[in-house]
Formats: sequence, structure tokens, C-alpha cells
Amino acid sequence: MLTDLRYALRQLTKSPGFSLTVLLILALGIGATTIIFTIVDSVLLRPVEYPESDRLVVVRERAMPRFPQFSVSPGNYATYAAEIDAFESTYATTGRRFNLTGHGEPVRVSAQGASGRYFEVLKTQPFIGRAFGPAEDAPGKGNVVVLLYGFWQRQFGGREDIVGQAITLSGRSYTVIGVMGPDFRRGTTLDLIVPMALPPDQAAERSGHYLSMVGRLKPGATLEQANAQLATVTARLAREFPDSNAGWDAFGITILENNTRSARTALYLLLGAVGAMLLIACANIANLMLAHATVRHREISIRAALGASRWRTMRLLLTESLVLSLAGGALGILAARWGLDLVIAFGGDALPRAAEIALDWRAIGATTALSVVTGIVFGLAPALAGVRVNLIDALKNGARAAGDGGMRWARSALVVLEMALALVLLTCAGLLMRSFVTLVHTSPGFDPTGVAVASVALPESQYDTPEKQALFTNQVLENYRAIPGMRFVAASHVVPYMNGDWVLSLEFEGRPAPKPGGDGVSVQYFAISPDYFRALSIPLLRGRFFTPLDRKDAPRVAIVSESFVRQHFPAGDALGKRISVGIGPQAWREIVGVVGDIKHARVDVATLPQVYEPLAQQPFDELTFVARFDSDAAAAAANPVLKQGVLAVDPAQPVMLGRTLRGYVDEASARERFILGLFGVFAALAVLLAALGIYSVIAYGVAQRRTEFGVRVALGALPADIHRLVLAAGGKLLALGVLLGLAGSVAASRVMESMLFRTSARDPLVLTAVAVLLSLVALVACLLPARRAARVDPMVALRAE
Repeated sequence: MLTDLRYALRQLTKSPGFSLTVLLILALGIGATTIIFTIVDSVLLRPVEYPESDRLVVVRERAMPRFPQFSVSPGNYATYAAEIDAFESTYATTGRRFNLTGHGEPVRVSAQGASGRYFEVLKTQPFIGRAFGPAEDAPGKGNVVVLLYGFWQRQFGGREDIVGQAITLSGRSYTVIGVMGPDFRRGTTLDLIVPMALPPDQAAERSGHYLSMVGRLKPGATLEQANAQLATVTARLAREFPDSNAGWDAFGITILENNTRSARTALYLLLGAVGAMLLIACANIANLMLAHATVRHREISIRAALGASRWRTMRLLLTESLVLSLAGGALGILAARWGLDLVIAFGGDALPRAAEIALDWRAIGATTALSVVTGIVFGLAPALAGVRVNLIDALKNGARAAGDGGMRWARSALVVLEMALALVLLTCAGLLMRSFVTLVHTSPGFDPTGVAVASVALPESQYDTPEKQALFTNQVLENYRAIPGMRFVAASHVVPYMNGDWVLSLEFEGRPAPKPGGDGVSVQYFAISPDYFRALSIPLLRGRFFTPLDRKDAPRVAIVSESFVRQHFPAGDALGKRISVGIGPQAWREIVGVVGDIKHARVDVATLPQVYEPLAQQPFDELTFVARFDSDAAAAAANPVLKQGVLAVDPAQPVMLGRTLRGYVDEASARERFILGLFGVFAALAVLLAALGIYSVIAYGVAQRRTEFGVRVALGALPADIHRLVLAAGGKLLALGVLLGLAGSVAASRVMESMLFRTSARDPLVLTAVAVLLSLVALVACLLPARRAARVDPMVALRAE
């Protein structure tokens, strides 16, 4: 074996151009495959960080005939925790925001309120201090906090003596009892965890769905058993509490599926794409190996004449292939280490578990195995062709004998395969491009360009009345109106693409109360200040906007969206009608205006009709200010003055600044941008490799037919005639590849449908465009050998013969 290895190395160094070309193609193919495999393995296959995480189940609720909800109400959570026998323990969490004061500049922190068995269910504990338990998850007893590692390092410099000390969160004192390890919730924006400690009336409430629930299955229990029990319990709750539970059901999914389902289809599609590119690379290398074996046919024939067995010769050729593949695999791993960081930097925001993506022994082992398999795949055909030697013909005709028969059709078949796979990848990339262009050019119903945003969370201890909250809001708005270049400014308790939506129930004056769980009783709710619609460029269709006269002591009013009118007032007579939404004491609000519909999170996701109410009539302690400038650059530059406008009112009030509203809207399409970018790279590489493949086959054919072309020229053939002959040979391979690729593209379109927005998976324009593009690239690749053939000197060709 060592002799074979030394011989293989000697042969490869004798043909450096051939060897370097093969190594480069292998490094590209295996490197790209390693990157995507590492991402798929880290995101979709590797268990989440908690012990026995396969037993963790996320429970979700949904309103079956209506807009889907995915969180659990507190009252229902208590029932599930007590009655679902498949769970050994459960926890619930809810998002919270606090203002941290007393430790330098005030900071707004991201927190999670968790029930008492949170750490028990996850089977994890702080690496410093302790966790809280059920005894501390009660009103008046929950003033303890567990810090996450990143926040502890960033805010407190990693000081261990912070454990046991008190910190002030939104005006209340909390005792730090523990710090989680660096791997806990890595890559999230979460800063700390506090006991949820819901008051009894809130803990029994069943109509608000805002808790995230996780259960740990008992040993031996299954997800199917848990779902069956959930179905039984939700059916009983619908009978017992029809006002809140009719029409609702609940289901469980594994925590891994819950955390990764948004990216699952896209990542498997990318894995298929990179697999296709690797096949193209293998076919290309096999073609190069076949041509290389042709050049060495005389050498192989002499070996056979001197007594070398077929197995011995085949082993030598396979050893060369394996040496190349392993060297290419090593280069591919090096390329993957660099490329993986680049891919994560480019699209990390679009990937769940991005912080956990790393090139580890699993990926390296898979790459090594892939290299060996690749070496066998692209080396087998040349090895088999090399040992099927007619000694007399080979010794008499040398390399030219190898150009006949089986090896010629094998090379042609490989080129057809490359063309077909390249066309499939080009089609997928073209469909994604068309879908992406449609997505980003579809209006969300407002104009995010030039809109700066600043968010605040007012501490209850300081702003404990609606009057104090309203005074703060009005003072900040006055400061903002004095900023040069500011066109409009407003406040809202939620802003599209930034905050979670508020879904509330709806009633109409003079109509029967809606049937519990029935259709058409939910709306998206916004509490806004005047000029909100102007700040976001949401058009007024009928009626009027809110004004400063819509104060707390004025008649209650509302503005609704166009889809609200279509759904509930088909005759269009909504103005003057009165409605009630499910917030605060019941109060009728007169509809005074109709505005255009907006999308709250993504343009490709269905949205409920919208209802707007004056912020003065329904104050909130969490607000986002929206300020319109002339450009995104001006909006981005306004962050310091926006911050100062808040601090001038309350120097202890943290302000959350960052991207412009345009940045949040662009982030919503980050996944599509990431997938399109990678598909585009893979498709471009596939086309280049396919062009190299058809070029190598046509160029080799020209070299083999050099004498024939010399004779044709000597007999009067014109250069144009030689051009037609060569291009016709390439055209036949291209036509077969395009036909096969179009069939493959139609088959692949079924997988693509769920990834496309307002784009047909069989879009004729895309199919035509990619077929034309590939044909042009292939014809250009054939043109150089055709020109070389047309320049053959008949005297030189005939003398060589």
C-alpha cells in the first residue's frame, strides 16, 4: 500500500496543473458542503443545551377557526400543569422589561418572569449562587433575580460578590441570588430571570394568552400521549369556560422543533442545493480523471503487458483518486473554517441557535467520510475504464485509442448531468430571487424610510397613574418637536415590525355579543398619539385623524382599518358606529376615521384588522416614539438627540435606541436574503463547474479529432464549417442537459412552493431565463475549442498522423 501511495504522489506531482485543478474543485465542493452540514447539524440535529432535552415539550394554544395564537393563558396553564399526567413537571414564562438603576447610567434590561419550577424542568442550576423555587414564585416573595452570564460580565464586570447584593429594577429592590453559566441561553438577548409571581386574579385569568409553557415528559411517556391528554382537557375547558375557551385547543411539540421550525425547510433545501453542487463537482472531476486516464492509456497498457493484474492497476488509480480526495477534503475543512464565520456574519440573524454553530468533530468526521466516498465515486469510472485495455490498439495508437467508445459516452453523460443539476440550482435561485424582489417591494402599508424609533418602559413605582404616564409622554413629544429636521413625531404602545402585537376581542353597539370562540371577534389594537399616522405615512381613507382634543375627558373615539370596514361593515358605513375592545372597563368608542391596512410583522403573513385608540384615553407604561425625518441617514443620526429628549424629562429613565424602523423592516426578510445569497453562490459555482465540464469535453474532443479537422480543411472546409461541427457537438450535450434540468426543476418546484411569496414555483419566465442563461454560458465555453479547431494547420495535422 505504501508503494501505491508513493507512486500516486509521484504521478500527481508530474501533472501539477491537473492536480491543482482537481484540488480546487474538491475544496470548493467539500468546503461548501461542510459549511451547510455544520449549520444543519448544529441547528436541526444537535440536541438543545439542556439535559435530556428530548423530553422537553413546548405547549401552545390556538384559536381553531380564527387567527392563530401560540401562547397559553395563565388559568389554562394552571389546569394543564395539574392535569396532564404525561408531564412530570412544567413551567411557564413571560417576557418582561426593567430599568436597571443605581449602577452607572440607567439601562433597560430584557428579563423573563418564570414560574417556580423553571430550573427544575430544565435540570440546570446557576454556576454561582442558587436558583429560585416555587416558594418564591408568589406575590410579595418574588423579589429575587438570577443573572445571565453575559449580562453579569457586561454590567457587573464578572464580580462574584454581586450575589447577595440588592439591585434596583424599575424602582423595586431585587436580591441577586445566582448567576447562570456561559452556555445557558447562549446567543439570546435575555439579561436576567425573576419569579413570575402572578397575583391570584391574574393567575386564574383564561382569556389572555401570553405565557410560554414547557413540560418535561415522565420517563416512558410520549409526545403523542401528552397531546391526547391536552385534547381531552381543552375539550372540557371549552365546555366549562365557553366565554374564554370555546374554539381553542392545545398541542405540544418538542423544544428542538419549536426552536428551529422557522428555518427547517430552508436549511434542508440548502443542504439539497449544496449536495447537487457537490455532485456537479464530482462529475467534473470524474471527467478530468477520464481525460487524464486517456493520456496515460499507453502507460497502463505497458503495465498490463508486463504482467500487472487488473486489480493491481485499478488499485493504483483508486489510490490516486483517494489521495486527491483526502487532500481536497483537508483544504475543504480549512475553507469551511473561514467560510463558516463569513456565512454566520452574513446571515446569523436569520438562523436560530446561531451562537451554537461550530465546526466540531462530527462535522470533521463527516467531511472525512465524504472525502473518501467522493474519491471512490469520481475515481471508480476512470479506474474501470483504465483496466479495460486492448493492449494491441493501445500500444499501437497510444492515447488516441482511449478517446473511442465507452469513455467518450461516459464523459458526455457526465456533462449532461452537470448541465441538468446546474439548471435545477439556477431555477431555484431564480425563483427565490423573483420571490425576494416581490417580498421587499410589497408595501407593508406604511413607509418606514426615515423613521427613527426610541422605546421606554416607565417604572410603576414612579409612574403609577395614567396622569403621570400621560405627562411624561407629552413632555417628551414636546422636546422631540423642537429637534431640527423632525417632520412628525408620535408615540404608540406597539409599533409594526418592532413589538409583539396586541390581539383583543371586539363588540359592536346594537349587535348581539359574538359567540365565544366564533369567527371575526378579534382585532389588532394600537394606542397612539396624534400624528402617528403622519409619522408612518399611513393614509387616511375616510373621516379624520386623532387630534390633541381627543383627551381623557373627551368622548371615546377610535380609528379602524379598511379591512375592518370590509369585514364588519360591508356597506362602508362604519363612521359614527360604536365599538368596544377588550381592554380596561367596557366603554363604547365612536369610529371617527378609516385608514389603510398595515402588516405588523411580515408582508407574507396574514394580519387581523386594526383598531386604533388615542393614547391619552388609554395610557401605557411601555411606549415607542416614532419620529419621521427626510432620510434614513438623518433618522440614524438622531439617536443622541432622541435620548437627550427623554433624559431631559427624567434623567433616570433608560432609552432603548438602535436601528431605524427601516432596519426592523429589513430584518424581517433576513431569512430570505440569507437563503437567496447562499443559493446564488451555489448556483454560480454550479454554472462555472458545468461550463468547465463542457469546455473540457469539447476541448478534448477537438484534440482527438485534430487530424480529422486537418483533412476537412485540406479538402476545402471553411472555418465556419469547423465552428458548426464543434458547436453542434456541444449543443447536443447542452440540449440534453437543459431538457433533463427542466424536468428536474419542475420536480424540485414542489419543495420550493412553501419558500415563495406570490411567485409560481413553475414560473415560465424564470424557467426560460435560466435555460437561456445556461445555454449562453455553455456556448461561450464551447467557443474557444471551436476557434482552436478552425485554426488547425492541415499540414501539421497530417504530418503528426
